[in-house]
Amino acid sequence: MRLFNLSLVLVVGVAAWSGCSKGASEPDPGASQGNEAPPVPATGTTPMTKLSDGQIAEILMTVDSGEIEQAQLALKRATDPEVRAFATHMIQQHTDAKQAGSQLATQAPLRPTESPKSLELQQSSAKMLSALNAADEHSSESTYIDGQIQQHEEALRLIKDQLLPAVIDPALRNHLTTARGMVEQHPIKAREINKK
Repeated sequence: MRLFNLSLVLVVGVAAWSGCSKGASEPDPGASQGNEAPPVPATGTTPMTKLSDGQIAEILMTVDSGEIEQAQLALKRATDPEVRAFATHMIQQHTDAKQAGSQLATQAPLRPTESPKSLELQQSSAKMLSALNAADEHSSESTYIDGQIQQHEEALRLIKDQLLPAVIDPALRNHLTTARGMVEQHPIKAREINKK
């Protein structure tokens, strides 16, 4: 009988303790209550509206145009042979990519369409051109190479995180995949130059 009473006390005690614990008496803050707003992403950024294929095509052409303009300006001012070779390479690769994108847009047809993202990229490129123009001859090359590292890393994140998940047209997806491979190589080469 004493053993039975002890067991009963233990069961009641555990039940009472469980009832007093936070998990049993309060709703789980992470659990859905049915009418609350969706959670804010952990990064603190607002979710981006899904891009159309036309907007993706315009973004790619905007990136290519910016890279070409910056490389042309860098080529006029640079004296270091490696920086000049890099700028020449940027002009060639981004010109080829822009032409391929333009041709694709007429064939698909995927009419390039402006978006807040393409306008943001235009502004970013304009700022880089201003920085290159303002730099003296000693800092213009490092300004250009540092900018190339940063811009290509941002372009790579954009392609991986926003453009590839949104693209629908198979031909545009192939073009985007090719662009990703090209963009991945450019900051690697820019870092090699930067080290020297």
